[in-house]
Order: sequence, then structure tokens, then C-alpha cells
Amino acid sequence: MRASRNRLAGAVFVLALAVMGCGGPGSGGGPGASATGSRARVGAVLPMFSHPFFLAQKRGLEDKAKELGLEIDVRDGQDDDVKQIAQVETLINLGCKALILCPRDEDALVPAVEAANRAGVPVIALNRRINGGNVLSYVGADDAEGGMLQGEAVAEALGPKGGKIIYLEGTEGSSPQRKRSEGLTSVLKAHPEIVIADRRFAGFQEDRAKGIMTDLVRRFAPGEIRAVVAQSDEMALPAAEVIRTEGWKDVPVFGFDGSHTAFEAVKDGRLKATVLQDPYEQGVKAMETMAAHLKGHKPDSEVITPLRLITGANVDKFRPAY
Repeated sequence: MRASRNRLAGAVFVLALAVMGCGGPGSGGGPGASATGSRARVGAVLPMFSHPFFLAQKRGLEDKAKELGLEIDVRDGQDDDVKQIAQVETLINLGCKALILCPRDEDALVPAVEAANRAGVPVIALNRRINGGNVLSYVGADDAEGGMLQGEAVAEALGPKGGKIIYLEGTEGSSPQRKRSEGLTSVLKAHPEIVIADRRFAGFQEDRAKGIMTDLVRRFAPGEIRAVVAQSDEMALPAAEVIRTEGWKDVPVFGFDGSHTAFEAVKDGRLKATVLQDPYEQGVKAMETMAAHLKGHKPDSEVITPLRLITGANVDKFRPAY
């Protein structure tokens, strides 16, 4: 299914280039080009503007660009692979000198990266990796490490008895979804007493997670599930709400990202823990890395931002990510 989607995305990109007549850096041409767009030094495409995590990333990019005296044009991918590709095509066509991309899916944006490579436009992957093309650097967290932090926290919470858990995953095919899953499962291999009874893709979305969890509490009897692990706080918090409404007692819920609401939930016990990463910092680091490259400095292949497990014992020692 992913290969079919990639072929479709590639075909759409090629068609768009043919229709728009996309040029390389500094071309500034093409229908729809504005004076503002043609002046933009750096273009960026994020998965969506409807999620606070990516809005914090956007602020980091824009604040650092302003500090460095660079212009940046940040586009909304609207949680759609083809729309993200179209935004990349537009930014290249407007003559952006560089691109910072946070892909919805790590495979789907490969045709866009390859087109940027042909146009001589350097690309940095932000927060999510891109599985092809020439990418200068990846700037973001080690998601596998984050999954391992969750796995270790679950094993400690459940103890030697273990039990069944539910796993709520993010956008299928995105590098956070894959890597966090790899990290968690690598830890659980050493804990056969812990079994993933059901795993669902909820797209990092609150409403989808709530609907899925509402279905799952009717599938499993009270006491059958001993923990819920979610790949984002926006999925963990509605899951915690549903299981408590349904009377599931003493079922720890684990989140990821370290939002303000997650910190409050850790404090009052609705969440057992969350993994803190800072999207604003990632936006800043990506902009710094690209600015240095534009000045002739070769960037590191990876710029890894830190992750921290936040629990009731240390929640007051750290600040939320957003």
C-alpha cells in the first residue's frame, strides 16, 4: 500500500512540475509566485498546522530565522502526503534557496527531495526522517530511544507479573511511528510477561484516539488490560479519560512529547509518564543548521535533540515542550 501511495505521489509531483514549469533556486517564476514568495530564502513544510506540536516547531523556525536575518516560508501539509509534495514543488518554484521538511510519511516525500536535489536546493529533515534522496542532515529526537524509555517505564510499572497492554501508534509510515515502535518492542522482547494485546494507528490525533479507545474498552473486560502506551500525549490523554470513565482502575497510561497538559496529567495521576521532546528547540536547531550550511559549513548528518522521561518524581524539574 505504501509503494502504491509513493508511486501516486511521484506521479503527482512530476505532473505538477510539468504544469508549473518549476525552476531552480532564484528562478522566482511560475504562476502564483508572489513578491514575498520570490524573496524567501528558506522554505519549510510541516505535516499540519492543526497540531500544537507542529505549531511550536513553526515558531522555532520563524523565531530563529528572524534572529539570523533570514526569510522563511513555512507551509501547512494538511496531514496529506500529496499536499506536502505540492507545497515542496511550490517552494522550489518560488526560488527558495533551501528546504526544511518534516514529512508526514518518511517514504512519501522522497520524490520531492529528489526534485529538490536536481534543482540544487539543499534539504534538511526535521523531526521525521526521509527515506531517500540526498538529505543534508536529520534534526530531531532519537525516536527509538523514546520508545525504549516508554518500554522501560512500562516494565517497571507492571513488575514481574507483567500483563496485557494496548499500544496507540501515530501516523502509519512516519518515522516517529516506526522508530518509537521499534524502541518499545526491543525492550518488551526482554519482558515476555508483557504482551501487546491490541495496537491501533490513531494518527497522533485526539479524536481518533478517543474513538479507538472507546471501542477497545468494550472489547476488553475490566482488569484484562494493565497499561496503555501512546506515541503522543494527544492520544494518551483521551485514552486516560475513556478508561477512567469506563471504570478501569489502576491502569497506567504513558504518553510522549511532554505537552503542558501532559505535565498536568502526570502531576494529578491521569498519566503515569510522558517522554519530553521540544519541538520549538528542534525548529531552532534546524534553522541554525541550514543557516550554517548556507554560509558554507558542512552540517553533521544528525543533530539529535534530547529526550527525558517525565514522571511524578521529576515533573517539577522540567518545563513542558508546548
